[in-house]
Amino acid sequence: MASHAEGSFFTVGGACGIIRKSGYEAVSIARIVGLLRHRYLTLASRLVLGGVFIFSGVAKLPNLQTFVWEVGQYHLLPPALATAYAYVLPGLELALGLLLVLGLFLRVSSAVSILVVVSFSIAKVSVLARGLDIAMCGCFGPAVTLLMPTSLAIDLVLLALGVQILLHRGEFLALGPWISQRLAQPED
Repeated sequence: MASHAEGSFFTVGGACGIIRKSGYEAVSIARIVGLLRHRYLTLASRLVLGGVFIFSGVAKLPNLQTFVWEVGQYHLLPPALATAYAYVLPGLELALGLLLVLGLFLRVSSAVSILVVVSFSIAKVSVLARGLDIAMCGCFGPAVTLLMPTSLAIDLVLLALGVQILLHRGEFLALGPWISQRLAQPED
C-alpha cells in the first residue's frame, strides 16, 4: 500500500479506494459503480426522466403556437428550423417519456433523451452568454415557469439521469426484455 496525505491507497481485484487514517469506511470505486448500476436507481431514473418528458410534452401541446414563438426568441436556428423543432419537440418528449417509463428501446430512448436535453442546455447557455432578455424558460409550457438558471440546473440533473440509464440499461420492470423473451419463445 502506498501512503497518501489523507490515507492509504489500495487496489483489490481491479477496484480502487482510499482507507482514511481517521478510521472511516473505505471509499471504493467498485462500490460507487455498483450503486450507479443498481436496478432501483435505474428504475427511478427512468421514471423521473420519463415523467418529466411526459409532463413537459403534454404541457406544451395545448399552447403550441406560444411555444413556437418562444423557441424563435432564442435566435439559434433559422426561423423555419426553429418552427419545425418547436412543433416536433412536444410529441418527441411524450414519446421518449413513454418509452422510458415502459422500459422500451432503452438504449435508443436514453440516447435520444440525452441529445434532447443537451439541445436544451445549449440553448440556455447561449441565452445566458449572449445576455438575451429571456428570463423564463418555456420548458413546461404555461404549467410551470422556471428562471433560466434553475432550468439549466434541472437540465444537468436530467442529463445525469439519461447517462445513468444509457450506461446501465436496467431491465428491472422494463417491458422491452419481457416482450423480446416472449417473442423468442417457440409457440406450443
